[in-house]
Amino acid sequence: MDTGPTHSIDLTGDPSCIGPARRFARQTIDGHVEHPDAVLLMTSELVSNVIEHAHGALRMTIGLGPPVRVEVHNHQAATDAFRELIDDPTMPDESAPSGRGLALVRQLSSRMGLADDPRGGKVVWFEYATADREAVAVVLAGGRELADGEVEGPNPA
Repeated sequence: MDTGPTHSIDLTGDPSCIGPARRFARQTIDGHVEHPDAVLLMTSELVSNVIEHAHGALRMTIGLGPPVRVEVHNHQAATDAFRELIDDPTMPDESAPSGRGLALVRQLSSRMGLADDPRGGKVVWFEYATADREAVAVVLAGGRELADGEVEGPNPA
């Protein structure tokens, strides 16, 4: 797949890199997507996962496509459990304090996946084309769209 022009940034992999990752993504995708907040949320989720679980430097690459593709590369190989989670991320119980990130990325993206990085480690990525405006609004407002099209959450549209 042609990812169009690509832009990359190397980040430290500590919590202070989330802001620079979002600023880089915002500047890079400006004028290329209809809902930049959705892309920024998904970008934050992938970068946060590396900070929380991989504990090391990362590289973020954005291809302007279309579709826009955001990749987060890190040095840690993917486990079988992580591969299964990428294939089928599920939303945790409402009382769980964390664990929603990959499920949100799955909901908001056109596609998401995992690849082994030939230089070592893994690449978690998502593609974003055109999204359902209502679904994006619901997720960004803290709700979720159910399988039957109904909306659940604090501010259903």
